[in-house]
Amino acid sequence: MVVGRDGCTTIHSRSSGLSSQEDRARFHELRKRADVILIGGNTARHEPYAKTPVPLVVLTQGELPLSIATNTQARAVNLSLEEALTVLSGCILIEAGPSIISQGLRSKLIDEFHLTRADIESGENCLDLEELTRGYIEVAHEEVGSDIFQIFKSRSL
Repeated sequence: MVVGRDGCTTIHSRSSGLSSQEDRARFHELRKRADVILIGGNTARHEPYAKTPVPLVVLTQGELPLSIATNTQARAVNLSLEEALTVLSGCILIEAGPSIISQGLRSKLIDEFHLTRADIESGENCLDLEELTRGYIEVAHEEVGSDIFQIFKSRSL
């Protein structure tokens, strides 16, 4: 997840305004290790997912948005995050927005959490980062340019 200095997760409803070249490169490296990408309906409606390198599962009560419907690897499922994680297998990369990520972290459904802190503020959908990472241990911290890259692991692992 990429966030601004103030915890914002989007600018004009998209995360791309927060993401630097280095963040995008790391994002694509994570995708190379994934067997499936999991997102929510809001992310599906606002972010570009017409093409993905691995199967895409969208947690939504409705149909796939038209912008994603052309992705032959995409499917919509009406499941909770917990139910989806139970039926999916392999390395699951959750690229969802703040509500799904927050729920997954609070419920300890996420084993490893990658966070990029961009030197930008005044976006939307702000999170309390201290609350978000409660119950997780920072295992990596790197500053590149004005970005801070952190990896957190669940304390229960």
